[in-house]
Amino acid sequence: MKNRTPLKILAGCILTAFFAFSCSTSTDSTATSTASTTATTSTSCTVSYTAVGKVGDNSSNLVTAALAKSSSFTKGLTVFGINILATSGVENAKLLHAANITAELLDNDENGTVDNADVVNKLVSLSTAVTMYKTDSDDYDTSPIVAAGWLDKYGLGLGADETVVNYADGSSHDASVEEIFHMISQHGYSIVYPTVFGESNTSTATMALAMDVARGGRQLTQTSGAWVYNNTDCSTAGSVDNASNDKAWFFYNDSSADYATMQTEYMYWSLSSKFGMHDSTAGLTKASTEWCPNTKAKLLAQDPTIYNLLDNSTYAFPTVMPNASYGFYTFKTADIITF
Repeated sequence: MKNRTPLKILAGCILTAFFAFSCSTSTDSTATSTASTTATTSTSCTVSYTAVGKVGDNSSNLVTAALAKSSSFTKGLTVFGINILATSGVENAKLLHAANITAELLDNDENGTVDNADVVNKLVSLSTAVTMYKTDSDDYDTSPIVAAGWLDKYGLGLGADETVVNYADGSSHDASVEEIFHMISQHGYSIVYPTVFGESNTSTATMALAMDVARGGRQLTQTSGAWVYNNTDCSTAGSVDNASNDKAWFFYNDSSADYATMQTEYMYWSLSSKFGMHDSTAGLTKASTEWCPNTKAKLLAQDPTIYNLLDNSTYAFPTVMPNASYGFYTFKTADIITF
């Protein structure tokens, strides 16, 4: 039986030792220097965050309960220092679902300790947050939080109606896994390991170059308002090890997406396929509209470059699919505060 007492991580004397140890394992020299500086500049033992906490408790977090309230959010909680905010239309059960998914992605072995301390430290330092609304058509005003210079940069939108049990209805994936991992990869891994996972519109990171191969060639911009691929059929897609077939197996075609967004989506599809999120017939159907290697075995066979990056223990990516049931701590309605 696992201990269900919330983990408390002190930012200061204890946190410095914790993150300093973690930073020494990084293989990215730029990331190591940045993370070490972040950790060691704190000399106070007064700042703390827990596996579950209250919005605004961390004085270094830019998002306060008052700011959240002024931007139409009415309730929330924190998970390892990361805010999860919701509008009034979001059911508490959906908010807690998102909290569980966040915890499982950050502490995938569910032992009460985050798996990659450098990444979580970066996410907390940027005041990243999951912002939940009922549906896309909800009428709410986030202009105050945007004016504060935060939401557009570090906020992540998640619809409550798309936060569901994965493919339980035969067609819908759990979007909370996708959107929350987008936040983790974009504002965590991308910054901590820029030469490996750096996401930008001109990125030459290892991951971006692997994605170029998966897309059938490097294209940084759209052609006549659209992304153009040499293949959109998984039955004819190529693979890394097949030099005679360079046909794409990743063909995301959202005209609003830039090259950096392509990398964010590529990271999600790769990781979620690796831990089995799309193994079902419904998963295959959904994935094949833009992504071919929908299972762990297919990913290893078709795109071993990204598979091996995600499998490298240095980076401590999740290996088990989240199921919205965090084993170390049971998130409760009482954990949610109202603004």
